[in-house]
Amino acid sequence: MKAKTNQIKIASILRVLVLLQVLAIAVFIPPAQAQINATNYLDISIRIFDPPPPPVVAVVAENPGIDKPVIDISPEIRLTESRYLPMFLRYRLEDSGLFGAVRVLPVLDQGAQLMIEGQVKQSDGATLEVAIVARDSTGRIWIDKTYVGTAVESVALNESPANQDPFGYLYSELVRDLGGKLQELTQAQIIEIRTVALLRFGYGLAPQFFTDYLQESATGTVTISRLPAGNDPLLQRIEQIREHEFLFIDVVDQEFQKFFTEIKPVYDMWRKFRREQTESASNFETRETTTQSQFSRGSYYALQESYNNYRWAKIQALYLDELSEGFANEVEPTQIELQDSLYKLTGTFEQQYREWRSILAELLALETQ
Repeated sequence: MKAKTNQIKIASILRVLVLLQVLAIAVFIPPAQAQINATNYLDISIRIFDPPPPPVVAVVAENPGIDKPVIDISPEIRLTESRYLPMFLRYRLEDSGLFGAVRVLPVLDQGAQLMIEGQVKQSDGATLEVAIVARDSTGRIWIDKTYVGTAVESVALNESPANQDPFGYLYSELVRDLGGKLQELTQAQIIEIRTVALLRFGYGLAPQFFTDYLQESATGTVTISRLPAGNDPLLQRIEQIREHEFLFIDVVDQEFQKFFTEIKPVYDMWRKFRREQTESASNFETRETTTQSQFSRGSYYALQESYNNYRWAKIQALYLDELSEGFANEVEPTQIELQDSLYKLTGTFEQQYREWRSILAELLALETQ
């Protein structure tokens, strides 16, 4: 009798433990992620962002007693931002666990399931303003929004330094917006997005074979007119070629990752210095007045302060320029082996990407003759 009572107690304890484990899983898995399984994943392509337009040099009101500094931002640094920002977004999207593969590309991806484009409106270290447009393969707009905010210095002990950024909350907002749009889609819509993406990729390589499959409206919405057979050899070949394209994208991705790792520390330092400059400039007249009351204009102390500001600005700007210039040149050729043939691509990443696409199109044309 006692042994039977113990067995009942043990069984009850086991049931409680199982229940607690189920509750723990339900609590710690984010609701959005809990509803997403492998069949719901969509791949994302991010084109490098467009830099902000050249600044309009404002004419400073004449003031004989004040020489207000005008500090411009070099095109090389703007180029750095246009590649750094989408890379940081890429890492945030990957960490969310909501999407499939996330890739940063030098040009638009014709076969993207979800394409993200960005335009940097303002970036001075203290303020970041980025216009984002996210559109899936069917032409559905997920996001058409400008994200703007001020820098917030913070250190997360449970987060890698590579994932920390003074504007991290803006990226979090963007990821939440994308995740919310994903949750609104049905399984049928997700399948349609994937199918249209593959057909659009095929149309980009061999339009004569894929014209009848898709129909685009005046508003840019793309729908499927009809589908090729599931065992269509051409469609299967397109899927294989798409994988071949990813070979080159992987090479580009490695270079972007290397660039991001090298540029992040100095770019963070530069942005912090820019914030200090912005704050200093806002109080420039006050500081000048105070300095003149303590030291004669042109004194050693006043000149030393101006020189230190100039020196630090030049050091950090030059360091960024060197990194950006080396990345912008991209003179190193890329070698890719495909079907026992070795292809050598030269030029910028954009030129190499277009060259690789033309090679894939030629291969497909030879096979379909």
